[in-house]
Amino acid sequence: MDKVDVRFPQPSKAPAANLPKNAEERATALIELMDRLSAHLARETEAVMRHCTSAELARLGREKQPMMLVYEEVSRLLRVDREGMTALPDEAKAALREATRGLYEASAANADALRRNGAAQKILVDTVVGAINRARQTTTPAYGTAPVPPRATYVTPSHGPSTSATLNTRL
Repeated sequence: MDKVDVRFPQPSKAPAANLPKNAEERATALIELMDRLSAHLARETEAVMRHCTSAELARLGREKQPMMLVYEEVSRLLRVDREGMTALPDEAKAALREATRGLYEASAANADALRRNGAAQKILVDTVVGAINRARQTTTPAYGTAPVPPRATYVTPSHGPSTSATLNTRL
């Protein structure tokens, strides 16, 4: 951890966030971001439907996270600015409504695909677990009706140490 001298404050080393400054810029940025998120969710839904690898799904999730963080911040800033929201032109408000509808539809389709995939995995896991549990309870061999008695059984020898074994040479 770096030591910080509190007596002489230094300017922050992190770059300032490049967030839109007024309501119209925020609305434009939010519309563009919602369109990008909708397209990303559609790609993620398609990847789930294609049964892609978990690595690819994880990559899509990592790509989505920064967009979601920016979306939350910009939409919060826009909601807080009530005067700016009311002053937006009607076409910007209509574009916001359309982008919101598109994002809602993409989110619903994505959630439905994930829910169906999760349900299918649950059925598969339950089937495998049920088969394993039934196999554990079965005492008969898999191929045949009853266990076949062995031809020659081990007999404790009548003489010699008890750890010795005898070889049955009879056919």
